[in-house]
Amino acid sequence: MKKYLTEENNIYNNLLTIFLKLLLVIVPLFVNKYIYNFRVNQETGLKLFAVILVAIWLIKIINTGEYSLKKIKLDLPLILFSLVLVLSLFISKTKMVSLQDFIIFLSYILIFFLITNNLDRKADFNSFIHLFFIISFLVSIYTIIQYYGLDLYLSDLHSLTSTIGQKNWISNYLAMIFPVLFSYFLLEKTQKNRIPYFLLLSILYSTLMICQSRGIWISISLTIILAIYIIFKFNLLKIFQENKKWLFLLLITFLIITIIYSTDNPLNKSAITVPQRAMSTFDEQDPSINTRLLIWKTTFEMIKDKPILGSGIGTFKMNYLNYQGEFLKNNPYYINYSGKAGEAHNEYLQIWAELGIIGLGLFLLIFYFFYKTIIDFYNNNKNVREKIITLGLVMGITCFLIHSLFTFPLHVPALGGTFFALLGLTVIYTRKINLAKTDSDNRPKEFKFKNKGIKIALTIFVLIFMVGAVNLVAVRPYIAEIQYFNGMRHNVDGNYREALPCFQQAVSLDPYNGRILHALGTTYYNLGNLSKAEEILLQTTRYRSDANTFYNLGLVYRQAGLLSKAEEEFKYAVYLMPKFTKSYYELGYLYFIQERYDDTIEQWNKILEIEPNFPNKYIIFNNLGIVYQKKEMPDKALEYFLQALQLAPEGSPIIAEIENEIYNIYKSKLEN
Repeated sequence: MKKYLTEENNIYNNLLTIFLKLLLVIVPLFVNKYIYNFRVNQETGLKLFAVILVAIWLIKIINTGEYSLKKIKLDLPLILFSLVLVLSLFISKTKMVSLQDFIIFLSYILIFFLITNNLDRKADFNSFIHLFFIISFLVSIYTIIQYYGLDLYLSDLHSLTSTIGQKNWISNYLAMIFPVLFSYFLLEKTQKNRIPYFLLLSILYSTLMICQSRGIWISISLTIILAIYIIFKFNLLKIFQENKKWLFLLLITFLIITIIYSTDNPLNKSAITVPQRAMSTFDEQDPSINTRLLIWKTTFEMIKDKPILGSGIGTFKMNYLNYQGEFLKNNPYYINYSGKAGEAHNEYLQIWAELGIIGLGLFLLIFYFFYKTIIDFYNNNKNVREKIITLGLVMGITCFLIHSLFTFPLHVPALGGTFFALLGLTVIYTRKINLAKTDSDNRPKEFKFKNKGIKIALTIFVLIFMVGAVNLVAVRPYIAEIQYFNGMRHNVDGNYREALPCFQQAVSLDPYNGRILHALGTTYYNLGNLSKAEEILLQTTRYRSDANTFYNLGLVYRQAGLLSKAEEEFKYAVYLMPKFTKSYYELGYLYFIQERYDDTIEQWNKILEIEPNFPNKYIIFNNLGIVYQKKEMPDKALEYFLQALQLAPEGSPIIAEIENEIYNIYKSKLEN
């Protein structure tokens, strides 16, 4: 009987391993260009396989009776962190928005626990590591193909995305794998097998140079400092000395690659070189840096309001614009760097804002125990090979954690899933599970269903649950995104009637998706159905915080003749987005039709203040001229009309209108 149970366990463990690998492959590599963005593909893949993995794990428990987890130091903080996630979901005021991030974070923790509790062979560990090498190779090659303009599938994007989504994400993924690959390169004894590692390291390094991610290079630099400390602290220098010829060759190769992408030459296709990109880090006017500073300062305002428990998982994107609007009242310098932010560009600040100091403390406690485990491993282990492999894994994890200070990799499933997988692999390696050593304290506990019929019934129930959950969290939202994309293509062409059924179907499949609701409400407005547009746009505000939604509501109310309501919505839109020139324009027009000319002038002048190089400045000048005409100030009107005439594009019909206004002013002066 025991043998039978062991074989049965192997079957379930193999299934869990297979689907874990599929998750780690599909999430970073699957691309459907007929979807709004890369994260939609990644989130769908993560949720799909997470549900399947939970189902397999439950069926395993039902049929084998094994239910206990192997004890590790990270268990308690991870379980407590999971409980805080559950609590944060309950306290969230936008639960359906929060649910999305809640599922993603629980999926990460699931990946970790499944790896630490189901991988018990050296072959399993190595297969996962080599899988990451293959994925990183494919990600790098696709990046290089795009860089040199050879990509046919995603050519419309005109940017470096690879299969992951953008340059920072590509760099983050490769930076996690690069040190692990380097450790295997160091340990390989045969030249035949070392050459592939050498080539792959060169390809990954080239991709990192191409991506020019400042944040990742800062993270790599700090990680290298830690690596040097560990090498000297634990006497690992000898293996580097033994490989000095290969290391010298690798260094020369990296130097050549650096020169290629740091100088002006045919192989360097970047608009700026790597040194120029690096120097921009110290530019006080750099938009990227100032935008992050604004986001971080705004996030601190969120934290001040709810420092203990936070506002709830996934609520940052719902709260940000309101807090930014309030912050900008007293800090107008940052208006030029303001905008919408779905993430804090600092995972620790965002966790604090959403989960409070308790959530952040538990998150940091996970890594306190992790690094404590690593230190114990180094102190108690004399095997140099194991220390070097662990060094590679730890450096990849450390680089991710440092990079989380500047960006949001936990909110990109391709990165977050890989990170927690590497975390789990590091833990089992340091516990030597990969060497098939068994800890008697970790033997699984068992219970048995004596009735075979109960087992079958429970298994069927779990399978039904799996199908329903997959449909609910993955299939329906994904089909909704496809319909949304189709609707947007019709909208771009102005075919609102063709777009409407696409958006309607998308909302029926995913009624809590604020982006899709916004598109549906806007389409109703474009079709003249004001009552339906108002209904859907108001519904949108529950699941999406976007100045455009309130702007569109303003248009609906103005069209319906509800001018005070329209004014309220336009004002709120510019409060959320002080650079929202369209809303200033509509406010000015609203005041104009109410003959509130001074208010009109104030709003339209704000457009010129905020955006001195406004592309249609001549229209604003012409409109201001008309307003001053209404105010019976012909000299001021003439000043603006002349400016408008000077800037109006050749052949524009507005030129004749401006010339007519100027003629009438001169004629009136002559008559008087």
